[in-house]
Parts: sequence; structure tokens; C-alpha cells
Amino acid sequence: MKSDAHQSTDMTNKQIANAFDELANLMELHEEDDFRIRSYRNAYLNLRKLDRPLADMSDAEIKDIKGVGPAIAGKIRELAAGGKMATLEKYREKTPPGVVEMLEVNGFGPKKVRIVWKEMGVETVGELWYACNENRLVEFKGFGLKTQEDLKNKLEYFLKSRDKLHLDAAEEEADFICTWLTGKLPGARVAPVGELRRRCPVIDQLEILVGYDGDVPAALAADEVIQIAESPESSAAKAAGTLRVRLENNTSALIHCCNPAEFGSKLFKYTGSATFVEGFAKTNPGLDFKNLETEQAVFEKAGAAYVAPELRDTPYPPPSTLKLQLIEDQNLKGILHVHTTWSDGLHSLREMCEYTRSLGYAYIGITDHSQSAFYANGLKPDRVLAQMEEIDRLNEELAPFRIFKGIESDILNDGSLDYEDAVLEKFDFVIASVHSNLKMTREKATERVVRAIENPYTTILGHPTGRLLLSREGYPLDWDAVFDACTRCKVAIELNANPYRLDIDWTLIPEALRRGIPISINPDAHSKDGIHDTRYGVMVARKGALTVDGCLNAKRAEEWRPKK
Repeated sequence: MKSDAHQSTDMTNKQIANAFDELANLMELHEEDDFRIRSYRNAYLNLRKLDRPLADMSDAEIKDIKGVGPAIAGKIRELAAGGKMATLEKYREKTPPGVVEMLEVNGFGPKKVRIVWKEMGVETVGELWYACNENRLVEFKGFGLKTQEDLKNKLEYFLKSRDKLHLDAAEEEADFICTWLTGKLPGARVAPVGELRRRCPVIDQLEILVGYDGDVPAALAADEVIQIAESPESSAAKAAGTLRVRLENNTSALIHCCNPAEFGSKLFKYTGSATFVEGFAKTNPGLDFKNLETEQAVFEKAGAAYVAPELRDTPYPPPSTLKLQLIEDQNLKGILHVHTTWSDGLHSLREMCEYTRSLGYAYIGITDHSQSAFYANGLKPDRVLAQMEEIDRLNEELAPFRIFKGIESDILNDGSLDYEDAVLEKFDFVIASVHSNLKMTREKATERVVRAIENPYTTILGHPTGRLLLSREGYPLDWDAVFDACTRCKVAIELNANPYRLDIDWTLIPEALRRGIPISINPDAHSKDGIHDTRYGVMVARKGALTVDGCLNAKRAEEWRPKK
């Protein structure tokens, strides 16, 4: 349904037909006249089958096409002559761009799009995926659990098909390509490089390094799974031993080819950002780093300490924090920010606790949604007390595993939390998060967040900007003011590890650490599988040079003292 009718005046029949398909969907979305909608759908079906270009036809010939009356003929002429249709542009203008994009998701029609837009307030594909992940759709007419799961899978495919990839999707695609290359090139050394190896939250371009003593393009030619594609930079790419491949799902990747004897040199070259690699060379003038088999040999030849790939986005030389112990997956002692069936989670309180314990963690912090989150079955005070009773029973049963009584409390428009103090004081800890009204000015948004931080019961500021990567920008904040408040009030900041959020941004972590503000790597898990998202949080936390000492949930239960 995606149309580029507004981008070209030399339109093909398919483009013109797609414009009518888009118009029909937008009109159905806005609940317009059924007869006109059917007419435009029929036009779409008939026009796309024509062999002769519509642009070459006379007005009389166009009107003779089945299902094309004077009104539709006029719109065809508009498109053929100028690349635009006034009626279509009118509906595009009154529909949020993200909602228009939802209509491009295969199998997700206008009626359902209207429900999530008008009744749920969801306006982007990313927000819709996240709503599925939090089980919000099942409460609305026409959306059961099976439908929600099916839509989630379709949305994931849609998002993967974009030019940019979330970290988790990029990792999955790279694993597939590396496995495929290893099978096609026996004995080859294969590794992801570039943004993925640096663990960037968003990957603009997948890059894979192959060390192989042979003709890589010839070995990969005519494959049905991955095709070698022409690239705009083909001449330069050939000179550098690089080729572009494309998967069946349209994901592209650059394959850098080298001799196995120089794999280490190339691994170093293609991993670091340009500023890092150039800075390293300038720091070591006159040294030749070519033809080294291992990356470690590059650093050894320079007499320099090894720099973790995640830290190679910044200029060389690296920050002094390299001397400290960067956070690793195994350093996390507990899991905080977890949802259960008490609100919008898929698994019960017991299931989430037992699963977390089975993974070797010492504690879990249960943080179901608070009462303002009606869309997520948020907990009213009476249900808060009932859940706490269940936690008490489980704490006795599962000891020494510890279950903290927490809540993800909505930050209201004025910055207050959505429970009275008499309720807030009963929690072991409180994550304060913004979930609504994300379009405030920088001044108002900052004032709102700072007031929430200043609440004596706030322990952690949750997903501080509310961003959804590739779907929604975070609200603007004065970070000096936010950091000042967190320092003053001894409030930690969440690094929300969901790969669609990864919020706080890694670039802000060094300043938080400098001010002594702990970072809590939280999965925001709405299912047992969601707990594993902490690994993505650890990846980007390392980019921000987060140390073990600077991570809240890398502390043991007896060291971590939730606010009361």
C-alpha cells in the first residue's frame, strides 16, 4: 500500500494504482462513504493489470477502463500529469504519518488501525509493537491474544524490513549471515564489524568481515538465500575488497573480504568509528598495522591497552574509565522492573520470580503498572495490598531469593506520582515513569521530571525520555537539571534494556557516573523472555563506560537498599 505517487511525475501504472489503494484505506480509516471506498479499491485492482501506460492514454481511453468513471479518470490524469492527487493529499494531511505507515503493515487493515489510533492513542508502528509487547491490545474489541501475537510478528517483520535495524534485529540478521558464510566458505574467519560490533542502539548498515583464502564473490554467486547486489559505491568497494549482499527480506549487508593473514588488522579497521581509527593512527605515527592476524596484535604493536569494541565510537585515546571494570552480563545480581499478570504481563508473579531465580539471580523487583495506567490494568490501592500479600508468601517460600515490592508509578502531568504517600510508603522501591503527554516543551518536561525525582519515594527514574528507537523521539529534557535533581535526591536512572528503548542514551552515562548517579539496567520485562533483554542494556551501558560499581543492580541484595 506504500505509495511514492507524490515523488514522481513519471508514474507507472502500478504507482497510480497504489495511490488509489492508499486513498481507499485512508478513507476507510476515517470512516468515509463505503461506495466511494469500493470504487477506489476496484480502480486499484483494474489499473494495476493494464499493460499500456496510463500516461500515454487519452481521457476517453481512460474512461473506457472498467470501473473508471469521470471522477476517477480525473484523478488518474492528476497523478499521470503531476504526480499528486489532491484528494489523497487531503487525507494524508489529516492523518498522522505514523498511522499512515501502520496501514503498510501486511494484514493490519484500516478498521484495526483506527481502533489502536483512536481508542489507544497509538500513532506509530513502534508504539504499536510496544503495545503488543505489553499485552495492551487484548483489552480491545477484535484483539485476542492470538491476534496480538500474530500482529506483533508482522510488526517485527515490518520493522526489520526498514533500512535501519534495532540492535536485536541486527544481531539476529548478522548471526544468520555469518552462519551462511561459514557454510559457503569452509575454513573462513567470519565476524560482525562496524556499528553492530560497537553495539550501537540503531544499526544503519550491517557489516561482516570475512578472512578467506579464495574468491569470495565467486563462491557466493547465484545463491538463492543471499544475493550479491550492485551498490552505489561499487568501484570503490571492489578496490577495497567489499561487496554488498541482500537477504530475501531485503536486509542488506556489506561483506569486507580479506586474506586470513590480515584478519586482525581488518577487524580493527572495520570495527572502530572513523574518528577512533584515525586518532589511533595519529597517536602511533610511523607504525605499520597491516597484515596482523589478531586484533590484539594491533594494540600490542602500539604498546597500548586493548579497547573494548563498544568504546570505539569515541575518539582515540580512550577515557580513563578504561582502567575500571566495565559492566558484564554476569555482574548483574538482580532484575528490576518486571510486570506480571497483576497488570499487563504475560506470566504470573510466581512464574516471573521462579524463572528469574532459575537464571541465577539473587533478587527481583516487581513493578506492575500503577492505577493511572488503566490501559495496562494498573493496580488500585486494594490490589497493591493484595499483591504485597502474595509477595510476602513467596518471599518465605523462595528464600534466600528476595522479591522486592515495587511499582512503576506514572508521573502525572504536574510531576506528582499517582498514589498518595500512604500507599507509596509501603513499597520497597518506586520506579517513576512518564507514559502520557509526551509533547511538552523542554521547560515543562524538565519541570515535570524533576518534581517526580524530588518525590521522597522515588527510587529510580524509569525510561527517562520515553523514546522508542526508529519510531518516537524522546521528550526534550534539560539534563543538567535532571542530573542535579538525581544527585541531590539520591535517585538512580534506568537504562531501559528493551531494544526498542535503550533509554537513557549511552552518551549520557559518563556524566551520570561523574555525578555519582547509579544506573540500573532494567529489562522492563512483560514476560519471562523479556528478562533476557538485560543483555542489550549491558551492551549499550558498556558504550557509556558503565562500571560494576556504577550499576545499581550489580549490587548484592544486602548492599542495595531501596528507599523507604
